[in-house]
Amino acid sequence: MSIQDVASRRYATALLDEATAAGIADKCLADLEAFARQASSVSDLRDLFANPTVPAEAVGRVVHSLTSSMKLDPMASSFLALLASRRRLDKLASVIGAYKAVQDERAGRAQALLESAGPISDDQVNRIRDAIGAAMNRRLVLTKKRDPALLSGVRVTVGDQVFDLSARTYLESLRARLLENR
Repeated sequence: MSIQDVASRRYATALLDEATAAGIADKCLADLEAFARQASSVSDLRDLFANPTVPAEAVGRVVHSLTSSMKLDPMASSFLALLASRRRLDKLASVIGAYKAVQDERAGRAQALLESAGPISDDQVNRIRDAIGAAMNRRLVLTKKRDPALLSGVRVTVGDQVFDLSARTYLESLRARLLENR
C-alpha cells in the first residue's frame, strides 16, 4: 500500500467515523462523489487542484464557492475544505475509494467482479455469490461482465483474490504441465 493510499484511507476513515456518528454516511459519500464529478468535468478545476503553485487559500475559496452552490452537506463541505488546505484535493478519487472500502468492510460487504464466457442465469449468479461470500465471510456485491476470451466458466475477483474456474485458465495450466513433463 502506497503512502498516498494510507493517507487516503486515514482521511476516509476519519470522515466515515464522523459521518456515521451523525447518521449521514451515505449522504456524505454522495456529496463527495457529486463534487468529484463536478471537479473532473471542468478541466480548469482539475488543473487548479493539482497545481502546487496556487495558494491553498485560493483553492479553499474556490472549494467553498463550489460546495455552497452545490448545497453540499456542511460536513462534506468542511472535509473538502480540509483537503484543500492540505493540498490533497487531487487525491479525492482515492479518498472516495477508500471511504467505500471502509464502509463495505464495516458492513461485512465486499465488491466483486463476476466474469463469464457467456450468459449466466440469476440462479447461478446467486449460488456463486453465496458460495464465495460464505468462504470469505462477506456479503458479496457482484458486478457482472461478459468475457468471451474465458471460453467457458467463470472468474470472480474479490479485491486481490481471484477465483478462476474458466476453461481458458484450465487449458493454460494443462499446457504448462504438459510442457513441463517433456
